[in-house]
Amino acid sequence: MATSRVILPLALAVALSATPGWAQVENVAPDAGAPLSGFFLTTPAPEFTASPAGSISIPLRLSNIGLPPQRASIEVSGLPEDWDWTLLSGGTEISAAIVDPDSTQDLTLDITPPEASELSGQDFEVVARHAGQTTTLPITVTFSDVEIGGVDLDVELPALRGAPNSTFTYRMDLANNSGEDALFNLAAEIPQGFTATFKRGFGSEQITGIPVAARASERVTLELKAASGMPSGTYPITVGVVSGDLSASVDLQAEVTGTPDVRIVGPNERLSGTANAGATTSFPFVIANTGTAAAEELRLSGSAPSGWTVEVTPESLAALAAGTTQEIDVAITPSEQAIAGDYMVTVRASGGGISESVQFRVTVQTSTLWGIVGVGVIAVAVLILVLAVLRYGRR
Repeated sequence: MATSRVILPLALAVALSATPGWAQVENVAPDAGAPLSGFFLTTPAPEFTASPAGSISIPLRLSNIGLPPQRASIEVSGLPEDWDWTLLSGGTEISAAIVDPDSTQDLTLDITPPEASELSGQDFEVVARHAGQTTTLPITVTFSDVEIGGVDLDVELPALRGAPNSTFTYRMDLANNSGEDALFNLAAEIPQGFTATFKRGFGSEQITGIPVAARASERVTLELKAASGMPSGTYPITVGVVSGDLSASVDLQAEVTGTPDVRIVGPNERLSGTANAGATTSFPFVIANTGTAAAEELRLSGSAPSGWTVEVTPESLAALAAGTTQEIDVAITPSEQAIAGDYMVTVRASGGGISESVQFRVTVQTSTLWGIVGVGVIAVAVLILVLAVLRYGRR
């Protein structure tokens, strides 16, 4: 009777079968378009690391695809004589199982090495005999001082930097080193002003828990978003996972660099004023930084219609700390030829990645002296006209 074996390392599964009367052909790829059928014996991780102390639980699965009910006798081959093994189904010790068509049967193999064992590893096989066929599942266990039933939570980049209102993305690998599948609840301790969202792998759906098969791992992504007004600084974050007695945690850091936010405010919080043509009028402006970081190397300037002059004092600020204000003087001189009306003057602050400006409306009034001169000219003209009428009107 022929014995056939298939090893699928990428899928972490090993399986082989053939329906009665069918032959297993070696080195020939199956037809990709044909439906899958057969009897399979698989495990999530055929190669794993365990502690040499105590028993080791290995999850197994029997799958019957497209065949009649299959009775499989199961045994372990290749273990030293001083090792013990037990096959369990729902907590009951068994030596055989029946799998209905298109069904699966989950089993657990417990193996116990001797207490004084100094082996670095052991190779063995789980053998299932069914319907005149033999299916084998090679397994390799490597021994090291790992915690039995432990959980590992490893993060790629534990410390990230960003500005307020940005998203900090932490990618973690959650490894279930126990012999049982587990559903892990996810939680994060975050400072006030942050919001946290968990996602599975690189997906977009938000999750609060994630299932992890025995001796397998899953990728978990934590997206942490800082509020727009978050002060600059380094903030600690703790991520924890728990499933019954299994738990793990990891410490993260989010460094918020902060950003400046500059505003220019007019006199008495108004953006309008009056000035006389040809005369200089000073307006007290205020520049404020409402951001979370200092604004540095600011240049202050103004622009106005042709023939006007605008002088801003001081012309520059080395730094304006977050949450502070600075009074600046804006001296505006309208052109002497300016007629009465409204004109727009622009006051700017730029530099260090900042560009802020405001429009200031200036209402120009003509000079009183020119008004008096005009009245005088009109009066003289009227007087001359009256004298001319009186003199020449008699003729």
